[in-house]
Amino acid sequence: MKVTVNVKLVNSKFDHDIAIALYEGDESEENIKYLWEDEFEVLGDIESFKVKNNAIYTLEGIKTDDNKFSFEIWDMTIVECIDKEGKINQFSFSKKLVKSTEKLQDEKTKDIVFNVLLTDKLEHVNPMDGLYILKSHFPKELL
Repeated sequence: MKVTVNVKLVNSKFDHDIAIALYEGDESEENIKYLWEDEFEVLGDIESFKVKNNAIYTLEGIKTDDNKFSFEIWDMTIVECIDKEGKINQFSFSKKLVKSTEKLQDEKTKDIVFNVLLTDKLEHVNPMDGLYILKSHFPKELL
């Protein structure tokens, strides 16, 4: 199956009443609904799709001084896609950032579109594609 993950940052200042009154319910240049949007099309033939709530994400990498680092980030929502060859793709979100999620699946093809709406009321960092962490939960050593 094919999986697409859409992530949108909701504009809390969007005024639905203005959109209805002046723009037939649509957003306008001065009244936008989403501040930004990321779309990820997961490569490969996906065999397994899971959403893990209250999970721990391990942020690993190498600092500029060639020293490795590893930090556990708690209270995450992790979307995990595993293809037929066993390759794992993950998209991770601090649970407090997630305003809502929606999984849409085509009955015939079994293709999945997973929509994630994030709140703009809490500061977050996006250190790499598909990773959205509350700034207060991000390791200070890496800021």
